[in-house]
Amino acid sequence: MANNSQNNGEQEIDYLVRHKVDRQSNTVKILVQWTDDSPRSWEREDFLQKIDHEVLYSYWKERGGRDEVTRLEEFHIFKVKAKGLNKGEWFYDCQWVGYPPKENTWEPEAKIMDIAPAAVADWEAREAVRQAKVAARKAAQEAANK
Repeated sequence: MANNSQNNGEQEIDYLVRHKVDRQSNTVKILVQWTDDSPRSWEREDFLQKIDHEVLYSYWKERGGRDEVTRLEEFHIFKVKAKGLNKGEWFYDCQWVGYPPKENTWEPEAKIMDIAPAAVADWEAREAVRQAKVAARKAAQEAANK
């Protein structure tokens, strides 16, 4: 179920009608036809990627690909997926707005901290929760083995 940002009702996407590109912000809004009787609404691409990424990826694929259609040259991070060290430099595995995970790229930490510090903070918070769960499981296993 999708949560329409315009009326806060629970809705599912029926189909994506068309899009418009904002060249100043390098973002895309897409006109959504919802499955219920609510009116169509313009939604941010990153919002649609969160609620139904398959519909979004299919929309771009049917039109020849997001790059070809939008011709945007600047991209926005959808989500940081991992952090890794390569030759003494930290990199983040980045998923981009409008693109599936198979098109992720590894980007230098300095670049990502400059353009998307909130995405890094979100990843660090998710990673801290994951590590706490791993530590709790390990402690429980050790206690059970005593």
